[in-house]
Amino acid sequence: EPAMELKELTEKTLVLFNSKNTTELIKKLPSYWNDNDTKAKFKELVGDLSIDWLQKIFQYYEADRKDKKQDYTPTSLAKLMASLALRNDEKHIIDMCAGSGALTIQCWNLNHDIEAECLEFDEKVIPILLFNLAVRNIKATVYQMDVLQQEVTNSWQVVAGDEFGKVIENGNND
Repeated sequence: EPAMELKELTEKTLVLFNSKNTTELIKKLPSYWNDNDTKAKFKELVGDLSIDWLQKIFQYYEADRKDKKQDYTPTSLAKLMASLALRNDEKHIIDMCAGSGALTIQCWNLNHDIEAECLEFDEKVIPILLFNLAVRNIKATVYQMDVLQQEVTNSWQVVAGDEFGKVIENGNND
């Protein structure tokens, strides 16, 4: 059966996260990072966690293409990068400009035991990135940072659990 259309996916996702629109969804996501019931319902809704469903929603409704030049990595390119990154049984990956986690998810598709280090500048997409990691139980450290200036604003750990990861905020590194 064909994948859900974006409109249907978005409507069902908004209902699940009790949000009126995609902007509110992003603001509310942190309150669901450690809500395993909601993560289970999301997993049931999308069926296939090998696809970054939230990226599709964010890219269409929320990405800042004009000022921040936010265009997301096509899945085919993320798959290629993942296959290159995980040669020689490599388990640790660094995803610079991680966005919603497309490359990390493709690496996870190849090996569920990866450990990721995700670096992202835009605070608007980080709630999605952290939910994506937690719902897939990917062990990770996420840094909100300017990779060019090497300045970290905030950081989080995603600790693997039985089925879903747990997000722990490390706070800012002042």
